[in-house]
Amino acid sequence: MEASLKYARVYEKAKTSILLLGPRGTGKSTFIREETKPDVIIDLLKQSTFRQLSLNPSDLEELVGHLKAKRIVLIDEIQKIPSLMDEVHRLIELRGLVFFLTGSSARKLKKEGANLLAGRALSKKMYPLCLREIGKTKSIRSLLFSGCLPRSVTEPDKEIINDFLFTYVETYLKEEIFQEGLTRNLNEFSRFIELAGQFHGQILNFENLAREIGKSGDTIKSWFQILQDTLVGQMIEPYPLRLIPKESKHPKFYYFDCGVARAAEGIKDIGDIPERLGFYFETLILNELKVYFEVRKKPYKIFYYSVSSYGDIDFIIEIKRKTMSAPAQFVALEVKFSKTWKAEYEKVLERVHNLCPKQMIKSLGVYLGENRLTKAHVDVLPLETFVDLLWQDKLI
Repeated sequence: MEASLKYARVYEKAKTSILLLGPRGTGKSTFIREETKPDVIIDLLKQSTFRQLSLNPSDLEELVGHLKAKRIVLIDEIQKIPSLMDEVHRLIELRGLVFFLTGSSARKLKKEGANLLAGRALSKKMYPLCLREIGKTKSIRSLLFSGCLPRSVTEPDKEIINDFLFTYVETYLKEEIFQEGLTRNLNEFSRFIELAGQFHGQILNFENLAREIGKSGDTIKSWFQILQDTLVGQMIEPYPLRLIPKESKHPKFYYFDCGVARAAEGIKDIGDIPERLGFYFETLILNELKVYFEVRKKPYKIFYYSVSSYGDIDFIIEIKRKTMSAPAQFVALEVKFSKTWKAEYEKVLERVHNLCPKQMIKSLGVYLGENRLTKAHVDVLPLETFVDLLWQDKLI
């Protein structure tokens, strides 16, 4: 499902063995193939290769036996056969080979890949194309429709983009997760995939969702965990400031890509769901932050903040954790799908700043307008300015 590389990625070229994790279709193997030119490529999505190595993992040594030390082996979708991790570990140690492993699910690897991750290979992540990579080649509205998977970004035909995204949902999010044995009822899980699309970018209440789909709250939680383990979903937890009554204690859910979120919901045209565009725009910003943190090796965590019947802050980026002697510090970010910035957008930002000015070290707004606006405690940035300053390391 990966498109040919048409955008220069911001990730650095790997020099040692790595495990590169990311959702299917983000361009992991394409990046490795283009940047490192592997000597041997082993694709576990190929049935004959999968059968051979699942039956006899030790056959891996025969497939790479002709290589000298420091030669490169790419194994695609390593989670298909987690037992190969032991063989990879051994061949790194004994033969000095460099292994680049890609994976689109962390679930099995958590249990069976610990030996490799404990020092033999670096663990890296890859996300959809970010705005820094895409630049001005695509409009924001077109990205809200297509999402940022390389194949959908590089495809000019909207009908083909929809075919790709709907196929992605059907063959990967539904059927493949079902085939992996992560859920037993495909019809129920398919309904859940659609419901998750409807709640993309919104605060979740598991018990309410359980009543909606007719399952227990624990089952709904386990299904959301499947989406996280297979890297296609992410929970953003509420930040516990404990400043204002009725602060939200429930997580927000985002699919990893707004195009996939739209297809999961079964929507063919974003004109049919104008109320979702703000959430989709947040997804672009969230992806930008995650790519930036990965490339710049920032160990920051992303939260959100919301007060019932009052308002919210889209993203809270904790840059310094709380210690026994000092409070946590964070950057607050409000994202608006609007060409006009309104004073009401700053309401929660201002109140939180007034209540904990030493913790909120910076307050930012991002919108689709053209002018940078300097407010009392909020620096409001046009989208392009935000992206430029972020990658110049001037914001966070």
